[in-house]
Amino acid sequence: MESGKRTYGFIFMICHVMSIFVPVLAIHDKEVLNLYKNIYRGDGTYYWESEGGTCSLNVPSLPSVARHVDKLVALNAPQIYGSSACGICLMVNGSGNGLGLDPIQGSFIAYVKDKCPECHSGDVDFAETGDGRWDITIQAVQCPVTGPIEYTLEGSNDYYIKLQVRNDRMPTTTLKMLQSSRGSWATMVRTRDGHWQFPTDGTFVDKPIRRPFVLQLHAPNGEILYDVVNPPSMGFVGVIHGRGVQYALDPTLPAVQPRSVHAGK
Repeated sequence: MESGKRTYGFIFMICHVMSIFVPVLAIHDKEVLNLYKNIYRGDGTYYWESEGGTCSLNVPSLPSVARHVDKLVALNAPQIYGSSACGICLMVNGSGNGLGLDPIQGSFIAYVKDKCPECHSGDVDFAETGDGRWDITIQAVQCPVTGPIEYTLEGSNDYYIKLQVRNDRMPTTTLKMLQSSRGSWATMVRTRDGHWQFPTDGTFVDKPIRRPFVLQLHAPNGEILYDVVNPPSMGFVGVIHGRGVQYALDPTLPAVQPRSVHAGK
């Protein structure tokens, strides 16, 4: 309907012209933000070489930002906060001190695509073949993104949505979707595999689900973006682009330039 198109256009015009920095109350905002503000000591270990993992970021393939980092890693369970830190980038510094055959030495930009259940705070597990346990420090950095935020759907239909937000400069810690028939925003719930879905009670949710999706995305530093996402169908498999939005570079938080390398190389 034309009135619906005007509604989406109006919302997008007033909301996406510039990012909005305001304090927001969202799950794990403070904890994820602390990963950028502090340096944590821990152990660096190895598991097998793989692009898959708990965060499900390799479906259908890893986001483009993963081509501009040095390593793929699994982050320790305490600091991944369920899956809120999936897709975060880390600066990992290795001293070469430890035990084993393959020392971790030097500085690396790492992309978190998995969770290490047995790891402790400060630990990361490198997604490559190696041996040993090595002293490291980690600190989150703003990801070296070169394009807009991306989206994927998994197992969705007209009455159920499972949406992933990916390729964001900082992890999206709160996601809301406009329910146009109600004129309200439904706060979505994080899944343990790095997706978002509606609350299980379905409160204040339009059914069937309406396309395009009008989304409100919150970064851990308080920035809010608005995007409009229109997949070809609810069962679409592949990467979906919205209107080309991306979180702004925050000058108060650590950041790095894109590497001219492929992840893990």
